[in-house]
Amino acid sequence: MCDITFMVHYVTSQICKGCQFRAFFLKCVNAGNPTAICYEGLHAATCIGLEESIKILKPNVPTHGLSTFAVAIFNVCLGREKEASQVFQLFAAHHADLHSEALLDMGESIQWLLSTFHAPWLNTYDEDFKFPDDDVIMHPKCLHGVNCKKFYVGVDGSCESCKLYWICVNVCQIL
Repeated sequence: MCDITFMVHYVTSQICKGCQFRAFFLKCVNAGNPTAICYEGLHAATCIGLEESIKILKPNVPTHGLSTFAVAIFNVCLGREKEASQVFQLFAAHHADLHSEALLDMGESIQWLLSTFHAPWLNTYDEDFKFPDDDVIMHPKCLHGVNCKKFYVGVDGSCESCKLYWICVNVCQIL
């Protein structure tokens, strides 16, 4: 499988429609390269929409961590809390605990990639945003620092209980 990481990180805009690496990049996507599928799905989120992005990313779920995490977050942005909870659970079973530093690293990667793909920063999905609140994934009780272990609202300083929530909020705001 071809490693396209350098191509994407070199100049992410070059994998966009009509750009230098697009034809080769699409061959990688069509060949089933999980990294290419992930990048194409994240790119689609910024220009086509989250519905199409989820369709592109689905073949990678649950085997590819970044894709799985992105699908869960995008479901939160679309207000599909049940689907989001199911995908978050798949992510936790296959990749990282939902309270771990690895989760924070992946959240930062998704945010960085979306911004390099020229995300609109319009908070388009704010009205639809719905974080899961069920027996497994719960809405954090420590929001706004009242009961937060670190008394800080945000991603980097958020406690284990609200880290996932703030990653979802930040991604939603980017889109």
